[in-house]
Amino acid sequence: MVRTSLTIISLFIGSWALALPGHAQKTAKSAPKLTAAIVKKLGYTDKFTKDNDAVWTLKNGVKIYSSYPYGQKIRGFVGPTPLFLAVDQQQKIVGLALAPNEETPEYLPLMKPLLKVWNGKTLKEAQTFTPDAITGATFTSKAIIENVKATAKAVSK
Repeated sequence: MVRTSLTIISLFIGSWALALPGHAQKTAKSAPKLTAAIVKKLGYTDKFTKDNDAVWTLKNGVKIYSSYPYGQKIRGFVGPTPLFLAVDQQQKIVGLALAPNEETPEYLPLMKPLLKVWNGKTLKEAQTFTPDAITGATFTSKAIIENVKATAKAVSK
């Protein structure tokens, strides 16, 4: 009897949590576009050219990769958490920036240290590197980590 009651309570709470406004799982409708504002978040002001829907090149040779093609099924708390990964000519990560997403806006500033921890890692190192998730924003943190790993694996030479 106790087990059945706990199961019903668990199902009720799970259903209730999914029904909270703004917390339904969302799906990305299209690949995020790189903008000058995002390039600035990555620490650059260079002009860029579009190589394809997921890769851009800055004038200084830095490549910017969208995680969208490699992480469409990776979910944060609310839905997809795509990002842009800047990689220099030595295949080292030189910046990360979140693409527009549906995550809870109040928690996104907490991600800054997590985005910076990848700087200086090679794409090969990034594939196996697992930093600590940010307390209080675990789902978003884990989605960022998995997006970086998936993108690094896909674009490694």
